[in-house]
This record gives sequence, structure tokens and C-alpha cells, in this order.
Amino acid sequence: MKKITRWLVGFASLALFVSATPLTQAASQKKAAGKDPYGIEKILKKLMQKKKVSPNKNVQLDIILKPQNENQITDKIYAVNTPGNPEFKQFYTPEKFRDEFGQPASVSGEFKPFFNKYHLKSKTFSNGLIINVSGKAKNINKAFSTNLQTAKYHANPVQFSSKKPVMPANLADKVLTVLGITTFNKGVSGLVTSNAKSNKSVGKPNEKYAPSKFVKQYNLQPLYDKGYQGQGQTVGIITFAGFKKSDAETFWKGEGIDAKPNRLSVKKISAPAAQTTNTPTNQLETTLDVEQSGAIAPQANIRVYQANWSDVGLANTFATAFDENKASSLSMSWGMNEYITHYLNQKKLLTPVYGQALSLLLAQGALQGVSTFVASGDSGAYEQGIGGKFRSINIPNYSTYADFPADSPWVTSTGGTTLPFTKNLGGGVKISVDKERAWGADYMYRAYAQHRKLFQTNLQTMMSLYNAGGGGISKLYDAPKYQQDFPGVNTFNARQYISNSMQPSPNPVLVSGTQYGRNYPDVSANADVNTGYQIYAKSLGWHIVGGTSVVAPQFNGVTAVINSGKGTRMGFWNPQIYALAKNRDTSPFTVLDSDNNNSNLYYVGQLGKLYNQATGLGTVNFEKLYNSYQ
Repeated sequence: MKKITRWLVGFASLALFVSATPLTQAASQKKAAGKDPYGIEKILKKLMQKKKVSPNKNVQLDIILKPQNENQITDKIYAVNTPGNPEFKQFYTPEKFRDEFGQPASVSGEFKPFFNKYHLKSKTFSNGLIINVSGKAKNINKAFSTNLQTAKYHANPVQFSSKKPVMPANLADKVLTVLGITTFNKGVSGLVTSNAKSNKSVGKPNEKYAPSKFVKQYNLQPLYDKGYQGQGQTVGIITFAGFKKSDAETFWKGEGIDAKPNRLSVKKISAPAAQTTNTPTNQLETTLDVEQSGAIAPQANIRVYQANWSDVGLANTFATAFDENKASSLSMSWGMNEYITHYLNQKKLLTPVYGQALSLLLAQGALQGVSTFVASGDSGAYEQGIGGKFRSINIPNYSTYADFPADSPWVTSTGGTTLPFTKNLGGGVKISVDKERAWGADYMYRAYAQHRKLFQTNLQTMMSLYNAGGGGISKLYDAPKYQQDFPGVNTFNARQYISNSMQPSPNPVLVSGTQYGRNYPDVSANADVNTGYQIYAKSLGWHIVGGTSVVAPQFNGVTAVINSGKGTRMGFWNPQIYALAKNRDTSPFTVLDSDNNNSNLYYVGQLGKLYNQATGLGTVNFEKLYNSYQ
């Protein structure tokens, strides 16, 4: 089993939040982006291989405008997504969102002469919050008084400016932040692959690893039996790498899925990147997302929104999807961890405005009735930060950092479980799981303690010891209303299965505590590669994969199925599902509350409580959800 790092972390990621600073400091004719928006005194000293950006290189920025009536957005999201409210299901259009919360055309139009003066192209999104600006680096530098440069920071490529971006004061007053002056390092998808050999001669996937396992395990078949298969719906995939349509079509055909023809379309969105993410490995993530969502909703259309991974790319994929408003559900299996925002808060460099900007975008989706699912990660509760440097060696630190944007209050975060199985690792060593539990490799730790050589001589097997479903508690976002006073939220049980020296610990003690913030994931399903699913790619053949990035597109497809039966968008799931979970007699959720053999390498269940940070509300009976969801 190969573990591919899900959210690549490095100080290049600092650049994302470094650029995300309000334009507040007054000058005689222009306003600057904060007193020290880059933490420049600390950061620039450590940059290596600095050089100017080529004057003719194309650069893209996003001007994020200040929203109107921002304090009313939350109440409106609950109004349109909560049964019994007079505004329930009165979902917004992009134009209505702009009228109430974005800036009007008269305001965004004021920027046009400024951009034209410097030969910069601009486009305003329908939400009235983002103006995308593009042009040559030399013209960006003139317009914003910057000096764009590239460098290496802890071996990671970054783009930066040692001068603060400024704009005319009358425009700066209307700007929340500018994205793209800096760019952060590539993000990597959350695909976990098996070390089993590909079998290109097999005409169809093994039924043991087919999407039908998901359908059966979580009781989706009754909806199919009623004829609900996603007709009239479009599922959207947010991704940062391409794929081959023929691979997806071969997969569906091999599965015996009668998928509608010409169902796939791709919207490519131009975005800057320190390094491209459109690599063969990352293309497998997009292939997985398309194949799984399309298998679960065989009659739905699929719209892929593809960009390069960057602060601008991440924002603009969502903004484009919401602008089009074609997809009634979206899923994404990419992101990064919150360590960067923690670091900046601790060092008092700046407020993480990028989190606010992306939250505004995701709020737009919730208001438009788009169900958005984000994979919670494949490293359990742990993520990598930077603990220091010893000579030329970067020393990582691992701690319970949350995943961004799976921690957003306006998405449904999808976690992972392991289904019952038994597997022979060789040498007479077996591992087994006897009932569905949180996905965490601790079920292998006794075998590891007794047979270390078996693991240490196989890198893939050794790395599999660190696989687990993401979950934890955000320090960036507060606990949303739907989680407040919910049994198990902001309290936790935990066992530290990974020691401070990154060694598996087979018998950690149980600890309990409290912490306050957005708890994630919200829901879970099978994600373990040992009980995983097959994908097809011509370059690979049929191959077994796992990861919470399997679960997000599966829930995306389920939403299309339910929408085709209900005849209306489900909308943002969370206000309803947390309310439904409170009734133990009719709840569509199976809570995984054991505090033993049920961890994501840190968090475990909380006996008798309805929520835990390893699996959220638990797994879903989709027939029950369909019958109770309004």
C-alpha cells in the first residue's frame, strides 16, 4: 500500500496567507496591504535563489472585494436550508447573492479604468466578490507597486514581493484582500493505492471492489429500485489535474453501468501555480472522482472544474462552479492543513483572511442549494508542520492540525471507515477487523510490534501504518450553529497511537478533553484501501485504491440520486443531518462510538454520544436519509 501525501505542507504554503491581508493602511494617494503583510522581516531572510519574475510572464490576481451585509449570511444559509423556516428551499441565484452580499456592478466597474491603464485584463464573477486580473508581470508591478520575485523557501518554490501591494485609496477601501501576489506550493490529492499488481487483462473490476459494495453497505439500492439514478442532475468535480474521458467510460462499461452518453464535460480554469499539479499521479485522483461519482449516479451529468492548485486556482474553481450554477452537488479531494494559519497566529504576522475569503465563497454555494463535499484527509488527526532545521535538514513536526477546507462550516466533510476483513501479510502474519470501525491503521500495530522486520523491509507496508481518516477540531473556524450543544461535539476521547517520535504505539492510554471549534468530519463511509474500490486508467489497468477522496465523490453521486427522486436540491446537508441525528429512534446514522479499535490514530469514539471526531455522525443508511430528509 502506498500512502501519497494528501496536503503537501511547506513554508511555500505561507505564501497563500501572506498575500491574504486587508488593504487598510492609509497613504496620501494609495493604501497598502497592511503594516507588514508578508511577515517580511522573518521570511525574506530565509528565502534562497531569489530572482525577478520575467517581465513578460503572465500573472493572475484575484481582487477579493469586501462583502455587503456579511453578518447576515449565516442566518440566510440556515433559513434556506432548515425545514419549517418560511424561506426553506428558496435557494439563491448568483445574481441574488450579488444583490445582497456582493458588490454591485457600479462598484466593480470602478476598477476597470485602473486595470486598463496598466494593460491588464479583468473579469468580475457573478457573485460580485471576485475580480480576476491578468497581465504581464511588469504591468502588475507597475499597477500595484510590487516587485514580483521567485525563490525557494525550505526547498519549496514561492512567488513573492518584498513590496506591499498598493492601490488607489478609493479602490482599496472596497478591497478585502488581493490573492496571487504570492503563490503557494502544489497541493497533492488524497489517493491511497494498494501494492497489488495491476491486472490489465481483466475485463471488468472484481465485484469485491466495485461501487456496488458502497450501494449495498449503505442501503442505496432501494432508491435505485424506485428509478432514481440522478436523472436531470449534474455533479461537479473540483480538481487540479486532468483525466481521460475514455478511462471513465471504460470503467462504467466494465462495471455494467448503463451510463448516459456524452455526460462528461470539462471547464478548464486558468490559474497560476508555483508548480503544475497536472501530473500523472494527480490525474488518477480526478479519474477516481469522476468514475466513482458517475457510478453512484449513472444517469447524472458530470462537470469537471479543473485549474492549477494555488490560492487563485482554489478560489476560482469554486467561484466558476457557483457562477454556472449547473451542478447541484460538488466534491473536492484536495486541500492543505491548518498549520500555516496556526503558525501565523502564533507569530502574530497576520489574520488568515484567505480562510475568510474562501468561507464567503462556500457560503455562496450553501445559499444556492449546492451540496458541497470535501474529503477529510488520509493522515488521521495528524498533519505535518515545520519544527525547525538541523543543519541542512528540515525537521517536521506532526500534531493534530485540521484540514482546510474540509474544516469549513459550509461544507459536508467526509471521513473514512474500514469494513470487516482479514488479510495475510506473509510470514504467517494476519491482520483483521471484525466490524465496521473508524479507518485507522492501528489495527496493524500489534502485528507491527511482533513482526517489525516484515514491515520495515517493505516501504509501502511500513507507510500504510500511518493511514487513517482525517478528523479533528478546527482552530480556524468556530463551531457552527448546527454543532452547538450537540452530544460529542467539542468533547473528545483520544488515544495517541503515534508517538512523538512517529512510532506506532499499540497500547496507548485513553485520554479525554474539550476543545472548541468546527468539528469534522460530518459523515463517513468505507475509505480503507484494504477494503477499498477499484479504478480504471489505461496507464494502470484496474487497481485498488482507498482514501477519503473516494468517499467525497460517492456522496456527491448519492446527492444526485436523492435530488432526482425529490425533484429539488437537497441543499447544504448539515443543518438537517445534525437535527435528524438527534432522534436515536429514526436517525439514518450508525454511530461508531467505541473507544477501542475505532480510531483515526488519535480520536476514538465517545460511548453513548452521537458524534466523534474520527467518524462524525457515523455512516449513513441512504434509504432512511431519503425518507426523513426534507
